[in-house]
Amino acid sequence: MIRLPLRRLFSTLVVVSLVFSASPAAADDTEPTITFFGGGFGHGIGMSQYGALGRAEAGDLYEEILAFYYDGTTIGSTSDFAAFDPVDDVNVHISTRSSVSVSQPILDGVPQAGWEVELAADGVPFATATSNVVASYSGGTWSAIVRDSADGTELCDASCEGAVLTFEVIADGTHVVLEDPISFDNIGNPTNGASGWFAGGKIELHPAAPNIGCGSGDQFCVIHGDLTFEEYLYGIAEIPVSWHEEAQKAQAVAARSYAASRIVARERQKPWDVLSTTADQYYAGQVKMLTEGCGNWCPAVESTAGEVAVYTHEDGDTVAETFYSASNGGYTAEPPDVWASGTTRSYLLANPDPFDGNEANPYAAREYTYTVADVSRWLNNYVDPITGDQLHVGNLRAIDIDAPPSGRVSFAPVTLVGSEKTAVLEDFYSGNTLREGPYGFRLYAALKAGCEGDAGCTPLRSTNFSVLEFISFTDVAFDDYFYVPVRWMAIEGLTTGVSPNLFGADQTNTRGQLATFLWRFAGEPNPAAPSGFDDVPEGAYFEDPVAWMKALGITTGTSATEFSPDDTVTRGEAATFLWRFAGEPSSAQQHEFTDVPESRYFTEAVRWMVEFGITTGTSPTTFAPDGPLKRAQIATFVWRLAGQPDAFADGIELPLAMRDLS
Repeated sequence: MIRLPLRRLFSTLVVVSLVFSASPAAADDTEPTITFFGGGFGHGIGMSQYGALGRAEAGDLYEEILAFYYDGTTIGSTSDFAAFDPVDDVNVHISTRSSVSVSQPILDGVPQAGWEVELAADGVPFATATSNVVASYSGGTWSAIVRDSADGTELCDASCEGAVLTFEVIADGTHVVLEDPISFDNIGNPTNGASGWFAGGKIELHPAAPNIGCGSGDQFCVIHGDLTFEEYLYGIAEIPVSWHEEAQKAQAVAARSYAASRIVARERQKPWDVLSTTADQYYAGQVKMLTEGCGNWCPAVESTAGEVAVYTHEDGDTVAETFYSASNGGYTAEPPDVWASGTTRSYLLANPDPFDGNEANPYAAREYTYTVADVSRWLNNYVDPITGDQLHVGNLRAIDIDAPPSGRVSFAPVTLVGSEKTAVLEDFYSGNTLREGPYGFRLYAALKAGCEGDAGCTPLRSTNFSVLEFISFTDVAFDDYFYVPVRWMAIEGLTTGVSPNLFGADQTNTRGQLATFLWRFAGEPNPAAPSGFDDVPEGAYFEDPVAWMKALGITTGTSATEFSPDDTVTRGEAATFLWRFAGEPSSAQQHEFTDVPESRYFTEAVRWMVEFGITTGTSPTTFAPDGPLKRAQIATFVWRLAGQPDAFADGIELPLAMRDLS
């Protein structure tokens, strides 16, 4: 099947965005369907990690990779910014807990030597332990117990009430291991089953403080603090350590820049600077190095030490907020495309990204098909949980989505045109306040909820769609006999309609239009010579199609000097054009058409059309050869021919746009 260039596809089809899954059942050509095309994984803003890999493998250096994804930025240093003086000060929020343990690290079943831990309250040491220690918090008071002590004495008494408790490795110990009862969803160590490995800095337990994200009541937050940027980056686990070194360097600078931008934005108002989850970026402590080895990651961190992406604006230089995600589906997004509070930034632009589609990327492109009947039913059954409105539109006829260049529809206005009503998804409520958007989210929610209710249907799993393959002609309904043919013609680029939203199904075809349809069906070949017809002017949209038809003998014109491009084409003329286009194959097929006598110029053509099911006539006994040909009829004729390779004479090269019937 011929695929239109991406931008042309966006202009002729409705745009939406990814990750999709299979349809409940495969639909044949007689059952109208909607096919979702998607690409990407994650928000798609800034750097695509798979795109960076593709660019690195193509020879780009990390500076070039960063320059593409963060337009107009340059490479600067954390030392240039007062906010990072001293530099050795990155604090990572690990978790919010009510108890936590610290114990001697065991790597590959072997206890690590030189293990000793110092406990301190508000920075004042009060005990040391050479084995497991557990700390808990209740009623504003810490309890810190050395598990293997002879008498089980609680080492922290009322003097520690409300204190910030810290664990620090001393002597020649190199790791702090947080074990059960702490259990982090985002941190794991498959080598020894521990919950997290951490090196450098200190482990800080900050008492309950809801305003700084440290829980309430008997909770506290666990912070890995006082890290250098490089110690922090060693624990970032965002891409495989085996990836190309230039992609690793680009990731290192992006991760360092993002952390630095978060520190600036939060203005050191909390005891932590960044979260360990993907709410900021995934920090796994030393799990990466201990279980995978450093690979290309540690050298990338070290060779780019201190480097950050910087953008210059009227108020000076600022560290760029270097968002990144796994894959953008071939087109980067701007923040407002994805997030309700997203702010446009000069260095985060929507641009095509062909390198995102490299062979290593499993998210580069996907497509899944649902029947129109199923989608209509899902929409009709959906009740908006925020507004209480129903999306009941009857039989779906069209979906109109005004998407941004990135193709994401999260906040794009959506109009559902149905047989019963038109539903405009253009607002939602937050509390009692009417807000703008997210329109695409509501469409996604309706489709997901509906599919989840159908046995065997795997629903859409993300609002990051790319393209909804569905023609936006509002005069072509799903239950029209010509819907599938018109959709096929639009997808293949054989028609763009009489306007962006109208196909003109009931309008008659001109001879020039029919010539253009056939020429596009053939793959838009260059004609050997001008047509020579006086009424086919240079520059007319049908100039090349008519010249091509004349050269192949598909037309001889209405006279030696005229083609009559603006005349309405008759059904007999259309049959003849198609028959000649197919190589004038002979046919002895009998028919019941009383208005198709022997020895007319269209007689053989009509026999051939009947033989291969290209026409069934205007009634069981009439073909109406002198009647005008409507646009819906020619779409159907061409679509049927495109599914009949045997209808072409021997030696005739099949058109590029033949339908795949496998």
